[in-house]
Amino acid sequence: MKLKNNERLDDLQYKNLFIIQNKDDYCFTSDAINLANFVHVSNFGRVVDLCSGSGVIGILVNAKNKVKDVILVELQKQLADMSLRSIQYNDLKNFQVINAPVQNVNKIIGKNVFDVVVCNPPYKVLGTTNKLNDKESIAIAKHEIKITLEEIIKEASSLLKFGGYFYIVNKEDRLVDIFTLCRKHNLEPKELKIIKSNVSSIVLVRAKKGGKSGIKISL
Repeated sequence: MKLKNNERLDDLQYKNLFIIQNKDDYCFTSDAINLANFVHVSNFGRVVDLCSGSGVIGILVNAKNKVKDVILVELQKQLADMSLRSIQYNDLKNFQVINAPVQNVNKIIGKNVFDVVVCNPPYKVLGTTNKLNDKESIAIAKHEIKITLEEIIKEASSLLKFGGYFYIVNKEDRLVDIFTLCRKHNLEPKELKIIKSNVSSIVLVRAKKGGKSGIKISL
């Protein structure tokens, strides 16, 4: 396989898996790895990764669980292309890449049919003091330019079966937003994992479609 300009092949250090990244574009962080490790898929479930970027979360979730199939949904064409080539390089047969907006993607891939939806979303709300990155593709990945947190959670609920699970990672200051929006869209928060940091802690949330109240919290 020939890499494109500024691309590199990174070792995921798990089951001999590799991923293509572009050093001048958005590259995944430890948040994506933490989220992939947090996800549990049972009984050969079907998985959708929203805002999938380079595809690292979907690839690792597939490797760490018994998964029937994985659909990666990514708006940015160059990231979707990289993820598709990573899938081909790793010879993964149970993947599909959808280069489309997350909003209403259920009309393309199906409604109320998936067991797990996972998302590492843009963290930053537009209109705050956060400065946009000069490179548009990175700004889109980090800021709610093309999609909002509510649109992601609403779509996750549409995609999931009753009893299915939604997994998301974000900064601690978005936690109340996540809980509020999940409940608004019939996703009951069931587990919260906090990863402490000296700057801004990260939160991992698991929510169940149609679930009853009650949550587990771990550090």
